[in-house]
Amino acid sequence: MPRRLLDRCLPDSIREFRAASRRRYDDALSLAAAGCRTGAIYLWGYTAEMILKAAYFSEIGLAETHPLTPAAAIRPAINRGRGMGIAWPPQGDGHNVRAWAGLLVSVRALNPATAYAPPFALEIQRHGQRIGQLWRETLRYHKNFAYPYEMKQVRESAEWLLSNSHAL
Repeated sequence: MPRRLLDRCLPDSIREFRAASRRRYDDALSLAAAGCRTGAIYLWGYTAEMILKAAYFSEIGLAETHPLTPAAAIRPAINRGRGMGIAWPPQGDGHNVRAWAGLLVSVRALNPATAYAPPFALEIQRHGQRIGQLWRETLRYHKNFAYPYEMKQVRESAEWLLSNSHAL
């Protein structure tokens, strides 16, 4: 008998985040084509979150398969961001796309050899901000139906992050 879906999941890692971000992006495209705009936004938000987390943890030198647990990886990253002055609200803090974008850009800026060119850094933060204005992980609990322009904005930003993930 085949193993159940949850039993086939590997631990969260840079590699898993990168692979899952591509799958969730495609899943969101399918939802959008079916007229499920809010569902598409929901998955594109997670796409962006995983891309930014993978880039951050790669930047700090973690191995592609290093387990990214809340206690050993996510919480220390959030605390680092807060210590760097990034506004990181407590509700849904591990999922804050705007804050992850800010952390990634700020950490890269600490080293001139890895700092992004200013226009690219601004683009990363702009897309994180744009998604952060329309997406929260709690979106799944609400009956709201997204407007077409909202879906378009989140798709474009998630697509930009995915298309540029090799440079993040």
